[in-house]
Amino acid sequence: MAEAQIILSHSRESGIVAIASGEQYPWAHTALAESGFRRDDEGVYHLPEHGTGTTVVDLVKCAKRHRTSVHTSSPRFIGDAARDFARHLPGQWHASVEIYSHPAWQEDLVPCIWDSGELGRALQSERIPYAATLTDMVQGTMLLFVERPGRQLDYLVGAFAPEGLEEGYGDPHAPRSVVVPPFAGRAAQAVADRYLPSYEQAVHARRTAAIAAVLRGIRSEHDTWQTMVASGRYSDATPLSAAALGSATEKFLDHAWRRSSPSSTTPRH
Repeated sequence: MAEAQIILSHSRESGIVAIASGEQYPWAHTALAESGFRRDDEGVYHLPEHGTGTTVVDLVKCAKRHRTSVHTSSPRFIGDAARDFARHLPGQWHASVEIYSHPAWQEDLVPCIWDSGELGRALQSERIPYAATLTDMVQGTMLLFVERPGRQLDYLVGAFAPEGLEEGYGDPHAPRSVVVPPFAGRAAQAVADRYLPSYEQAVHARRTAAIAAVLRGIRSEHDTWQTMVASGRYSDATPLSAAALGSATEKFLDHAWRRSSPSSTTPRH
């Protein structure tokens, strides 16, 4: 594939839209700008409503001069599909388009995805130059919505790691992404009925595991502290003075308090 590509799609509101992709994506930006396309805040290029009459043929010729290939995506623009999907989900969801023009941007996305299914694998092995994010404006849950690689009609839906959760992709507690059809109502029902409940269960399991890990750490430290107090000596057999005992006790209690505080054990979502 060429080092720079222009991916064309159709938006019901804007007509033909374009996305630049590839390691040399600035070449595609130049070709689009010279062809009359204008870039919006999400990084998607549109022809102005009263454009210069640029055609796809004109764009292809211009792109060729800038060593850029032109391709077409599915008939439906990812932004339209995501917004329709968001309107059918229960609650208040906001959809926005994400552009990963350079492959490295997609690689940076992988650690943020909390998934043990097809979406996580696809992000590591397939080129995904654009996607959409959906954010629950009340709960803060964030979903990633992408075209399923190799399937022109299906989509993959998975979640970003909840705030405060250090592990993303590869976490054994992560939920499995789901495949949804190109029909917004059916897709939203599948996510509402199956995926979101499994996501909430995964968050609960991860929170429980985090608390259990903290308690094991505190118990281990407490056992060490008890042994030291009973023997009157440090682990290297050095005598333990009364002042040192008080200091060690204060340190143990302070450390235990910090480790057991909600901010250190509870992932927020």
